[in-house]
Formats: sequence, structure tokens, C-alpha cells
Amino acid sequence: MKHLSLIALIIFLTACASAGNKAVEGLTQEDVKKSITLNQTTSDQVRQLFGSPMETSYTDGGLEIWKYEYVDASALTAETVGSAILTLGLAGSKSKGTKYELTLLFNDDGTVKKFNMNDSAVEAGTGIF
Repeated sequence: MKHLSLIALIIFLTACASAGNKAVEGLTQEDVKKSITLNQTTSDQVRQLFGSPMETSYTDGGLEIWKYEYVDASALTAETVGSAILTLGLAGSKSKGTKYELTLLFNDDGTVKKFNMNDSAVEAGTGIF
């Protein structure tokens, strides 16, 4: 009985994980289109909407690029539960979820030139997974 309680606790504590900027969680391309007007919305306004970017880079021509991302994943998968029950987790674990990524390219004057919003399925595993 003690082992089952320990297994349940391990699964519960590792069941969900998230990382990144929560402001972009669940956003779609249409949501961003409603918030940003090309060649008008400034970097200050973007920062007010989404906070500070996770990554900043520059094009060869010197234009600024901001990247926001958020990953929401769950380790409560059949593989992880099976590993926890049959091998006390020694066989590894697997998590599945969604990654949201917003990338913005700014003009020289600090207004948004282009943007792209993506969401994609992500998987990660340890051990034999």
C-alpha cells in the first residue's frame, strides 16, 4: 500500500509542467491580429500586451526580432503511468503538450512590421521513451 501511495504522489507531482510567458498561452493568429496593427503598434505597446520577450535578436539589416513562447505539457500519459506502476518510474516518463510561439519583426521606427503566431504539439521523454 505504501508503494501505491508513493507512486500516486510521484505521478501527481510530475503530472503538469509549464514554462515561458503565460501571456501567449492559448493565443491564435486571429487573437494577435486583433491586438496588433502592422506599422502602427509600437514595441512599447507590445510589451504592455505580452510583457518582456523571452528572446531578442536582430536581422542582418539590423531590424529587431522579439520571440515569446509558452509550453504547457502534461506527464500524465499512458507511458508514464505504466512506467510508474510497473517499474516505479525507472523505465522513464513521457510528457505531451502544446507550445505557443509568437515572433515579431519590428521596423526601424519601433513599430511591428510582421508577426507570426504558432501553436504546435510537443512531446518529450526520458528513459526508454
